[in-house]
Amino acid sequence: MNAESLSNPVLGYKLDPGEPGLSHSSPASRSILRVLSQEISNWLAFKREAQRNGGVVIQGGIHLDIRKRGSFLAAVAGRTTAWIYYPDQEKNSVSASKEHSEDYKAELRRQLENIERKIATTHDPVEKEQLEKRRLLLRILMNLPSQLLKGMSFLNGLELNVLV
Repeated sequence: MNAESLSNPVLGYKLDPGEPGLSHSSPASRSILRVLSQEISNWLAFKREAQRNGGVVIQGGIHLDIRKRGSFLAAVAGRTTAWIYYPDQEKNSVSASKEHSEDYKAELRRQLENIERKIATTHDPVEKEQLEKRRLLLRILMNLPSQLLKGMSFLNGLELNVLV
């Protein structure tokens, strides 16, 4: 292989707005090292931020966009992702969702009482059957754990789909 036939273009890089680091160019032969070092520094910044705020990085990754530039496979872009868990915020959201689920269950109780009154007063067997189905569904919703009641709009949609 003739060394003169190798093409090693210089690649220019741009950083995302607000991203720390230097946006200097590098030849295609060293581009993977250049982009990977920038993404590793981003990963370490995510870990520092999580530790500073009381969180833990539970998953993440570094993805490189590799393309042929000249005679080399070169990294033309990179992306770092990190999933951070903050236990303190989870405790706050659990107490808020508990209050929300109690409000929702109170609304379900009110609807259940209305349906039972309608069942007692109606004489139409078709309407009575529909009200019985709705009462059964509301009782099922009342017995769901509070963690499942977080998606209130989903449950309302489920109720409407079943009843229609």
